[in-house]
Amino acid sequence: MNVSNTTPSPILTLHRISKRYGGVTALENVDFDLRAGEVHGLVGENGAGKSTMMKLLAGVYSDYEGEMHLHGAPVRFSSPADAQAQGIGMVFQELSTFQHLSVAENLFGRLLPARRGLVDRKRMNHEAQMHLQQLGLEIDVTTMMGHLPVGTQQIVEIARVIFSGAQIIILDEPTSALSPPEIRRLFDFIASLKTQGKSLIFISHFLEDVLEISDRITVLKDAHQVAVLEAKDSSKHQLVELMIGADASILQQSYEEESQIAEEHAVGDVVLAVEQLTQQGNFRDVSFELHAGEIVGLFGFMGAGQIQLARCLFGAEQFDEGVMRLNGRSLNFHNTTQAKTAGIAYVPENRHDSLMLQQEIYKNITLAHLPRLLGRLLNQKAEVDIASTQIKNLHIHPPRPTLPVGALSGGNQQKVVLAKWLTQTPKLLILNEPTRGIDVGAKDEVMTIVNSLRDQGVATLLISAEPETILSIADRALVMRKGRLTAELTGSRLTKENLMTYA
Repeated sequence: MNVSNTTPSPILTLHRISKRYGGVTALENVDFDLRAGEVHGLVGENGAGKSTMMKLLAGVYSDYEGEMHLHGAPVRFSSPADAQAQGIGMVFQELSTFQHLSVAENLFGRLLPARRGLVDRKRMNHEAQMHLQQLGLEIDVTTMMGHLPVGTQQIVEIARVIFSGAQIIILDEPTSALSPPEIRRLFDFIASLKTQGKSLIFISHFLEDVLEISDRITVLKDAHQVAVLEAKDSSKHQLVELMIGADASILQQSYEEESQIAEEHAVGDVVLAVEQLTQQGNFRDVSFELHAGEIVGLFGFMGAGQIQLARCLFGAEQFDEGVMRLNGRSLNFHNTTQAKTAGIAYVPENRHDSLMLQQEIYKNITLAHLPRLLGRLLNQKAEVDIASTQIKNLHIHPPRPTLPVGALSGGNQQKVVLAKWLTQTPKLLILNEPTRGIDVGAKDEVMTIVNSLRDQGVATLLISAEPETILSIADRALVMRKGRLTAELTGSRLTKENLMTYA
């Protein structure tokens, strides 16, 4: 999309913005501006500072250094309501719509029109329908939100933000859960908003989407702004280079040794075979094999479908089509208990989902295996003995089985989650973002544990949106994008640039 020859003045500017959390710098002297009727793309790796910058704009953070100007006047929002009152709205990746309320009720939110103390539904539906029509949308406002496709729900969410008075709309990963036709409809809607003078900030890991819909693109890297580009003159390869700070040949050289080591690693028989696995709306025609003593990385950005795939393999969700084989036997688990019995362990993305933070370490470690380990009668001493072995093997600190898990550091909590599933060595271990939110030293310890399991013959599927995690340990990597596998990378092709390019 072309930018006008006559460059309009910015309606929003950030100048030398810095934001720190304790000793961590999230933004450092960042400049940014947004013009009327513009879509401004914002890209960068995880941790580059995108979310922090948007939260400043949306009023979530007010304690920062630097200046912000809106329509030429200095501003500093004290809350999201303050930002919204001045015409800035944000649509988050996780939609905040109410599934059991109508489109009209979602549009009005708490400001439902009333008459004599009762909701005036006729007026509400009429005004909601008029609002959508003004935006060029034909959606029945009496429909329950949960009955609409995700793409339509997202458009209603944007309409709700505009309905609240927003002239500047921040879109956070708006295409991550959408099908191609839904993305096209969203882009058409965004184009119509531009003609109405709305300004949008478009944040996405999907660089093709950013290039297609944006007028300009700002690139962040390590809390700094590194470039502002005209989208029409830019390429995906150029954006990747700016985001990761090196070109393909340098990256290939830097990771070449790791790739060669992984390639030489001997593996055993096929443990997991997946053929044409499909879950409608999340992933389609996924096929791969995983061998004993092998670590396969599954790389993809949020919304690529990898989380739903992992949950299907563990029986937490059901797939619609395809075949899953474990040690040659065709299986379709109806629950996680069946998967555990078959020898599959699953470590979820959020470690708190697997832990009882107020309970002792030993209870967290043994809980998943009590019937098998101890029979019907619980024996605290036996539980503590079992947990103590895992605490020693995994170097959990402090090594006190009776200490509440909530008292441990994030890295040690993650090791407790691993210990929970390693009390009996699994055939297949599925790790979902095992190093997210823990420090470098803890990451190294977790990866050492995973490596030792490979040496014991465990087949491991490691899911991560952090290229460094995949590159540090995987024998090979599968790349997933919008529900489909787009590449299998091994040897010298297993580089950060290739991971990001195929994602």
